[in-house]
Amino acid sequence: MRKIILLLLLSWTSFAQQSIPLTDLQAFALPSSNWSIEGAIRATYTDTSFQVATGKGVLLNTLRHGKYQRTDDLTFQLNHGDMRLIMDFMLPKGANSGIYLQGRYEVQLYDSWGKTKLNFGDCGGIYERWDEGRGKGNQGYEGYAPLQNACKAPGTWQTIEIDFQAPRFDASGRKIQNARFKKVILNGILIHENIEVSGMTRGALFDAEAAFGPIRIQGDHGPVAFRNIRYETYDKPSASLGEVKYSYYTGKFTEPIIGQASPVLTGTIPKLTAKVITAKNDYLIRYQAELTIPEADNYDFQTHWTGGGVLKIDGKELNQGAHWYSEKVSQSTFLTAGKHQLELIHIKDFPWGPQALGLIVKRIGSHPVVLHDRKSMIDPEAVGLVEVKANAEPVLQRSFAFHLGKKKTHVIHVGDPSGLHYSYDLKQGAILQVWRGPFLDATQMWHDRGEPQTAEPLGVTVVLDGRFPLTLDHQAQPDSLNASDLVYKGYRLEQGRPVFMYDWVAAKMQLEDRIVPAANNIGLTRKITFKSASSMQSALDFVIASPKQIAAVNASLVGLKDQSYFVQTTGGGVDVSVGRQAIQGTNLTYQIIW
Repeated sequence: MRKIILLLLLSWTSFAQQSIPLTDLQAFALPSSNWSIEGAIRATYTDTSFQVATGKGVLLNTLRHGKYQRTDDLTFQLNHGDMRLIMDFMLPKGANSGIYLQGRYEVQLYDSWGKTKLNFGDCGGIYERWDEGRGKGNQGYEGYAPLQNACKAPGTWQTIEIDFQAPRFDASGRKIQNARFKKVILNGILIHENIEVSGMTRGALFDAEAAFGPIRIQGDHGPVAFRNIRYETYDKPSASLGEVKYSYYTGKFTEPIIGQASPVLTGTIPKLTAKVITAKNDYLIRYQAELTIPEADNYDFQTHWTGGGVLKIDGKELNQGAHWYSEKVSQSTFLTAGKHQLELIHIKDFPWGPQALGLIVKRIGSHPVVLHDRKSMIDPEAVGLVEVKANAEPVLQRSFAFHLGKKKTHVIHVGDPSGLHYSYDLKQGAILQVWRGPFLDATQMWHDRGEPQTAEPLGVTVVLDGRFPLTLDHQAQPDSLNASDLVYKGYRLEQGRPVFMYDWVAAKMQLEDRIVPAANNIGLTRKITFKSASSMQSALDFVIASPKQIAAVNASLVGLKDQSYFVQTTGGGVDVSVGRQAIQGTNLTYQIIW
């Protein structure tokens, strides 16, 4: 993901989650027999139905009554207006479902894996409206296709996040603002932003729009499963700030302490703002205001300033310290209902950097409330995307890369015209990540003097363990290998794609590592060839993953990392209990499918 620079009216990045319990069906209104609670489900990427294990935690739809029976749709007991919803879902091959916000506005769930041309009916699409009065062939309108195909393979768990704003109505019931999908994120990829829908999409549960309505899931088109259903609604009142008094001081203040200084300017303003500050540096400003808390609860205060400062509520110090304005400094505190005293002191004792001051308060169940004037936070500098494309031929790009929280320095990213790409650690002979879609965001290699000199995938990404996949004689797999154990010998190109070469000293053999698109672009095929005879070759193991990360689907296909992707081996023989396969012959070949 690209590095995000602070937006003017910052979206609240924390998600105060409430969850729908999936121990039974009590959260749903009159569910049909299509719906059940199960313990686990599995499927290959070619299966049209699920393998099911009894238990709790997974909401499953099994098509029992035939297609297009509206009574098989699942309606939540929860009614909502504005909502942020996130859930995991799994589709078998060819499956079709949908999520209706307020029972009226559908986000499509569909097996769109591998499609290149998308429409509103593909996974994550906002479904079209329908009006018979428009005439034959024109009934459908206002559907919105996803910006990018972010759909993963059937049989894998996928995640969708929907930030929805309900329509607004005046006192007479007249609609004054349309519903809006502020964001839809599928598998970590932004596929919709700020999409306004003028009315209900096709198949709505109701005949008219309203301020509230229940979530509804389509259950009459085919099998689908859900888990980890989390949400936040925004119907609670939040804090408000009264008239703000300020005192402005000039001089060299290294700490937000007034001491014996006298103000050079005082006044009152309707909101916090940095615009009353006249100097670029060497000043202190103190703001004081009455904070009204509607209900006793925890309230989170997020501050932004260039320089130093401190925020206090009723004399209790919350946020403090020296920061850059784009840093989010946040702390939560419990406040009783009623009036409280807010004090914010800000200093700046250096000449560089913009003047900026911001304060936002957030309560679970309410939208963030901006307590500063819009112009008090500067517009972020526009930074263009530096994209590396791999449209016509394979492309190799060296860079640093972050992997599992660590910065890797010997990384090569390999982009392919097939749209299947990977990042490879040259020191470890290891795949760090694979992704599908556009190739590479190299902005951080070139923007702002090239720091941190990293590049990031632009598509749907699966992060792998980043370890060398082979061991000798059932040995434990190390986290990393020394340069003296695995000696990198460079790479050569075959049809533009690299073949990585190594001396594996401990095994007394040379290796060649090829990674190419698999047949039908289902994923990547990796073939490690043993180039020299060794008495140890018969004792080699392919370490797939730790047993806790593996779910066997069949003899040669396993789901990894909670079924977020597949590894398919040749010849079967996967020992799930130890997460390994004994290697036979002169090479190891397997596929990574996602």
